[in-house]
Amino acid sequence: MKRLHRARATRSSQKHQPENFDDPVALKERIFTMLHGDDYWHERIKRVLAAAGVVTRRIEQLETHPVWTMHLTRTSFDLAADNPTAAKQIRKVLCKGGVKILRNELSVVSRSKNWIVCAFALELGAPGVLELKQ
Repeated sequence: MKRLHRARATRSSQKHQPENFDDPVALKERIFTMLHGDDYWHERIKRVLAAAGVVTRRIEQLETHPVWTMHLTRTSFDLAADNPTAAKQIRKVLCKGGVKILRNELSVVSRSKNWIVCAFALELGAPGVLELKQ
Protein backbone atom coordinates (compact mmCIF):
# COMPACT_ATOMS: atom_id res chain seq x y z
CA MET A 1 0.00 0.00 0.00
CA LYS A 2 1.43 3.35 -1.01
CA ARG A 3 1.96 5.81 1.85
CA LEU A 4 1.06 9.43 1.15
CA HIS A 5 3.30 11.28 3.61
CA ARG A 6 4.76 14.52 2.37
CA ALA A 7 8.11 15.98 3.17
CA ARG A 8 8.13 19.37 4.83
CA ALA A 9 8.12 22.18 2.29
CA THR A 10 11.32 24.12 1.78
CA ARG A 11 11.80 27.55 0.24
CA SER A 12 12.90 26.07 -3.06
CA SER A 13 9.85 23.78 -3.25
CA GLN A 14 7.49 26.63 -2.31
CA LYS A 15 8.41 28.64 -5.40
CA HIS A 16 5.56 28.88 -7.86
CA GLN A 17 5.98 26.37 -10.64
CA PRO A 18 4.46 27.88 -13.78
CA GLU A 19 2.10 25.57 -15.61
CA ASN A 20 0.86 26.16 -19.10
CA PHE A 21 -2.91 25.87 -18.69
CA ASP A 22 -3.38 27.40 -22.14
CA ASP A 23 -2.16 24.09 -23.53
CA PRO A 24 -5.22 21.77 -23.54
CA VAL A 25 -3.09 18.62 -23.26
CA ALA A 26 -1.24 19.91 -20.18
CA LEU A 27 -4.50 20.99 -18.61
CA LYS A 28 -6.10 17.60 -19.27
CA GLU A 29 -3.12 15.79 -17.76
CA ARG A 30 -3.21 17.96 -14.62
CA ILE A 31 -6.94 17.43 -14.15
CA PHE A 32 -6.56 13.67 -14.63
CA THR A 33 -3.74 13.60 -12.08
CA MET A 34 -5.85 15.52 -9.56
CA LEU A 35 -8.84 13.23 -10.05
CA HIS A 36 -7.06 9.88 -10.15
CA GLY A 37 -3.34 10.15 -9.50
CA ASP A 38 -2.39 11.91 -6.28
CA ASP A 39 -3.45 12.48 -2.67
CA TYR A 40 -5.62 15.55 -3.40
CA TRP A 41 -8.84 13.86 -2.29
CA HIS A 42 -7.26 12.42 0.87
CA GLU A 43 -6.21 15.93 1.92
CA ARG A 44 -9.51 17.50 0.85
CA ILE A 45 -11.57 15.07 2.93
CA LYS A 46 -9.27 15.65 5.89
CA ARG A 47 -9.67 19.47 5.61
CA VAL A 48 -13.46 19.32 5.26
CA LEU A 49 -13.83 17.10 8.31
CA ALA A 50 -11.38 19.20 10.34
CA ALA A 51 -13.44 22.32 9.64
CA ALA A 52 -16.51 20.50 10.98
CA GLY A 53 -14.79 19.41 14.21
CA VAL A 54 -13.61 15.90 13.32
CA VAL A 55 -9.96 14.80 13.32
CA THR A 56 -8.96 12.31 10.63
CA ARG A 57 -6.53 9.80 12.15
CA ARG A 58 -6.28 7.67 9.01
CA ILE A 59 -7.88 7.71 5.56
CA GLU A 60 -7.29 4.99 3.01
CA GLN A 61 -8.46 4.20 -0.48
CA LEU A 62 -8.22 0.54 -1.38
CA GLU A 63 -6.16 -0.44 -4.40
CA THR A 64 -8.66 -2.92 -5.79
CA HIS A 65 -11.94 -1.00 -5.38
CA PRO A 66 -13.09 2.65 -5.12
CA VAL A 67 -13.77 2.04 -1.42
CA TRP A 68 -12.40 4.38 1.22
CA THR A 69 -12.09 3.85 4.97
CA MET A 70 -11.71 6.64 7.51
CA HIS A 71 -10.67 6.46 11.15
CA LEU A 72 -11.99 9.60 12.82
CA THR A 73 -11.98 11.24 16.24
CA ARG A 74 -14.93 13.46 17.07
CA THR A 75 -13.87 16.68 18.79
CA SER A 76 -16.53 19.40 18.64
CA PHE A 77 -18.90 17.86 16.08
CA ASP A 78 -22.28 16.91 17.58
CA LEU A 79 -22.79 13.41 16.20
CA ALA A 80 -26.02 11.40 16.54
CA ALA A 81 -26.01 8.35 18.81
CA ASP A 82 -27.20 5.87 16.17
CA ASN A 83 -24.93 4.84 13.31
CA PRO A 84 -27.29 5.42 10.33
CA THR A 85 -27.99 9.02 11.39
CA ALA A 86 -24.31 9.62 12.17
CA ALA A 87 -23.41 8.35 8.68
CA LYS A 88 -25.90 10.78 7.13
CA GLN A 89 -24.41 13.65 9.15
CA ILE A 90 -20.84 12.84 8.07
CA ARG A 91 -21.94 12.44 4.43
CA LYS A 92 -23.74 15.79 4.55
CA VAL A 93 -20.60 17.53 5.86
CA LEU A 94 -18.50 15.96 3.09
CA CYS A 95 -21.05 16.85 0.39
CA LYS A 96 -21.20 20.48 1.55
CA GLY A 97 -17.39 20.52 1.37
CA GLY A 98 -17.41 19.38 -2.26
CA VAL A 99 -16.86 15.64 -1.77
CA LYS A 100 -19.90 14.23 -3.53
CA ILE A 101 -20.76 10.89 -1.94
CA LEU A 102 -24.01 9.31 -3.11
CA ARG A 103 -26.88 8.63 -0.71
CA ASN A 104 -26.44 5.42 1.30
CA GLU A 105 -22.80 5.10 0.13
CA LEU A 106 -21.27 6.04 3.50
CA SER A 107 -21.60 3.73 6.52
CA VAL A 108 -20.35 3.94 10.07
CA VAL A 109 -18.60 0.59 10.54
CA SER A 110 -17.79 0.92 14.23
CA ARG A 111 -17.81 3.44 17.08
CA SER A 112 -16.30 3.70 20.51
CA LYS A 113 -16.92 6.94 22.46
CA ASN A 114 -15.38 9.59 20.17
CA TRP A 115 -13.68 7.19 17.75
CA ILE A 116 -15.50 6.39 14.51
CA VAL A 117 -14.61 4.13 11.59
CA CYS A 118 -16.46 4.85 8.31
CA ALA A 119 -16.43 3.31 4.87
CA PHE A 120 -17.69 4.87 1.65
CA ALA A 121 -17.51 4.56 -2.12
CA LEU A 122 -15.89 7.36 -4.14
CA GLU A 123 -14.41 6.91 -7.62
CA LEU A 124 -11.89 9.75 -7.28
CA GLY A 125 -8.31 9.87 -6.07
CA ALA A 126 -5.44 7.44 -5.98
CA PRO A 127 -5.12 4.34 -3.82
CA GLY A 128 -3.07 4.94 -0.73
CA VAL A 129 -3.04 5.81 2.95
CA LEU A 130 -2.85 9.16 4.73
CA GLU A 131 -2.18 8.94 8.45
CA LEU A 132 -2.10 11.62 11.11
CA LYS A 133 1.46 12.13 12.29
CA GLN A 134 1.69 12.48 16.04
